[in-house]
Amino acid sequence: MDNNNYMNEKFLLEGLIKGSEVAYAYFFNNYYKDLCNYLLAISGDSELTEEIAQQAFVKLWYKRESLSIQDNALKPYFFRMAYNLFIDAKRKEKKKYKLLEHLKVEAYSNLVDIDSSQYEQKLKLIDDEIENLPDQCKRVFILGKKEGLKYQEISEKLHISIKTVEVHMSKALKRLRTQLTIFL
Repeated sequence: MDNNNYMNEKFLLEGLIKGSEVAYAYFFNNYYKDLCNYLLAISGDSELTEEIAQQAFVKLWYKRESLSIQDNALKPYFFRMAYNLFIDAKRKEKKKYKLLEHLKVEAYSNLVDIDSSQYEQKLKLIDDEIENLPDQCKRVFILGKKEGLKYQEISEKLHISIKTVEVHMSKALKRLRTQLTIFL
């Protein structure tokens, strides 16, 4: 059959249905550029355009024997097929994006949980070390650091000199620093 006969869509469709490679080559050469322009207009992505166009031509070839298209409707049918492939690709991309977002949120949540549990663990170590301080040293430290009293106020409350408060606070801080650097 002469290529010129394929200009008639009915003959082109018959050739495609019969599996004529000449008809397919004619179809490809005459529709590829238009299809790519159409897909590029709706997708804005030249790489995706090429991928979808190739899928559309392959899909048409595999479905050729079951094609049931009215006269002069081959191009609209084919473009609709390509559009549906584009929509499917976008849905897959969206699902992939949602999955990645979900995994990212889950990873951040795990980091926060880990950080939170480590923070709790560190606080427990600090509290344990404060409990292990000698009694007077512990009282000075708690009044100064936890309750926010000034050395003068601690001195008056515990009936000890300011110098003694300074010695106990220095001793407590030094011991905590030494012990906690081992653990933290």
